[in-house]
Amino acid sequence: MKYVNIIYMEKILILEDSDSIRESVENYLKLNDYEAFSCASCAEAKEALEHFIPNLAIIDISLPDGNGFFFSRDHLRGKNIPFLFLSSQNEESDRITGLELGALDYITKPFSLKELIMRVKAILKRANPDGSSAVQKQKWVLGPDTIEYAEITHKLSLNGVDIHLTTMEWEILSTLILHEGAILSREQIQKNLHFVTGELSPKTIDSHVKNIRSKLENPDWIVAVRSFGFRFTGEPALA
Repeated sequence: MKYVNIIYMEKILILEDSDSIRESVENYLKLNDYEAFSCASCAEAKEALEHFIPNLAIIDISLPDGNGFFFSRDHLRGKNIPFLFLSSQNEESDRITGLELGALDYITKPFSLKELIMRVKAILKRANPDGSSAVQKQKWVLGPDTIEYAEITHKLSLNGVDIHLTTMEWEILSTLILHEGAILSREQIQKNLHFVTGELSPKTIDSHVKNIRSKLENPDWIVAVRSFGFRFTGEPALA
């Protein structure tokens, strides 16, 4: 396999064992001005990552030498590489697992190449709103503590130590950070939850907020305002 860095084209890694799907996706990405690198196995993909860091990875789940879930957990999350899953596994449990691992999307087969490109563009735009290739991170401080938050890769750390949040916890925290300083009602929080179907009870939201505050080791990061809702109190860290 040949690796070429072309700085003006966003690079996308494809990990897919089906020759026809892999080639179709690669060719369509190239037609849309992306630099595409395709791999048929986890071993090939691991080798590729030693040569370049992609702006996005498209990952199948069932692979001849491993599992796309494990590959993403072990080789993408730690490098802050955004990824989406492309799979024939369409069970709700599979989709939830993928999203909890940090995937930005989960596309089931069969799929439309045009739709795939639109989703790729949406993810890359979110990852790089200013057109840069770096993953955007935010730092927030509260007293002596600092949290680092990367929305696109679902990475969160407290004083340099990684924190694992469930999908629901991540969505709630992201909503509060996005509206930093504002008091959000439980209804407003629910309207901003992308991967939730059905209505959540106020007690359910309260329970998730309690878990987030516990993981952040200081309840003052998220303040409960009686009869109104919740407010994120961290302040942007000075550059």
